[in-house]
Amino acid sequence: MASADPTSIAGKAFPLQGHFDHLVVGAGAAGIAAARAAAASGAKTLLVDEHPLDPGLFGLDIPYLFGARFDAGIGTAARMEERIVAARPGLLDAMEEGVEVRLGTAAWGGFAKGPASRVFPKPVVGLADREAASLVSCDRITLALGARDVVLPFAGWALPGVMGAQGFDALLRLYGAFSGRRVVVIGGGAMADDALAAARAAGLAIAGHIATPTSVRIEGRDAVSGVSWRDDTTWQEVACDTVVMAVDTVPMVDLADLLGCPITWDAARGGFVAAGRAPVVVVGDAAGTAPAQRGAWLDLAMAEDHAVVCACEDVTAGDLRALRPPRYLDAAGPAAGLAALGPPNQDQVKRLTRAGMGPCQGRRCRESVHALLSRDRPAPPASYRAPLRPLPLAVLAALEEDPALRANWTGWFGIAAQWLPHWDPVPENPEFIGGRLSGGDVVK
Repeated sequence: MASADPTSIAGKAFPLQGHFDHLVVGAGAAGIAAARAAAASGAKTLLVDEHPLDPGLFGLDIPYLFGARFDAGIGTAARMEERIVAARPGLLDAMEEGVEVRLGTAAWGGFAKGPASRVFPKPVVGLADREAASLVSCDRITLALGARDVVLPFAGWALPGVMGAQGFDALLRLYGAFSGRRVVVIGGGAMADDALAAARAAGLAIAGHIATPTSVRIEGRDAVSGVSWRDDTTWQEVACDTVVMAVDTVPMVDLADLLGCPITWDAARGGFVAAGRAPVVVVGDAAGTAPAQRGAWLDLAMAEDHAVVCACEDVTAGDLRALRPPRYLDAAGPAAGLAALGPPNQDQVKRLTRAGMGPCQGRRCRESVHALLSRDRPAPPASYRAPLRPLPLAVLAALEEDPALRANWTGWFGIAAQWLPHWDPVPENPEFIGGRLSGGDVVK
């Protein structure tokens, strides 16, 4: 009988750093309430929240669009943690009631038994703080991940000083680290009203409010210096150092997707939303947000082919419509563009154009790309992969690993000969075992 594949993870132990009856991800109001209820029922409960963020994530606009409008205070982790606890007083109550709370800890992956893997007896979640990554198992998971900003790709949107309503709220309320002084708010409804009220309460100058969908240009060379917008047939302009996009937010469904929860389109709840699947429950804004005027704004922002949709990879609306490959390949896309693609698929478009493959992991362009693909009917959601947050190699290297897993990890790439110098002959049927490349006869 053939022996088992030595590179398989089946039957091998994972380096778990704890097991919990109930894991709650996200320490907003919904997450704190879920954690306290779990602890009250006698469950061993862990509550994690990625705030305060590693300073590097602010520059990558993760998880919100921060727009480089933060001051040096974000680098003081202890002080930022104090501010977050002060802004979320229920955290202290949760701790006193027996909840283990870990701030500054992001959930970068989720692994559960499903079609792609049957080796996990219980769900496993990957966690990481600034020092190390770890894995914990749990019987039940509550996802209270909240919502993230929708970005409008108007001319100049990638300039420092353009931020989302969620990023603006976090820098003002959670961190007390907002560095702008003169603000223009784009968007109408409750979200814009909240941003305007917060700006006034913070003593900021409100240079303007663009409440209804219209053409917009964000002015500036190295950073935002002003905003121009069309008013009937004329253009108006005001000077400012910050533009807050308060048009819409979308539920965060990335971890729910990794854990096998169904992801469906529901325009009345903010777009793609996640439904719970035992033992995972989704609560708060992650389960749905209020509808807004996103469609009209995005149509205006992407009306011109030269509009930059994915700033990380420099992909324009025209590139997407033509399915144009990255410029450095010096190649042309299919003559019929998106019409030749068949049923729209955001993952396929990402591979063809690189839109969404930058360091922000698609957070700034995902909705714009989806809008372009959904002219006739909503395109399916783009998939997510771990790690859901950029992780320094030093953090990943601190993740403990069972020797049985470590012995064959290189074989998972399926290219054992990659470890040979190019001038060495490649053995026939090579296999990387125990730190050495071995095989049968050498291929001449």
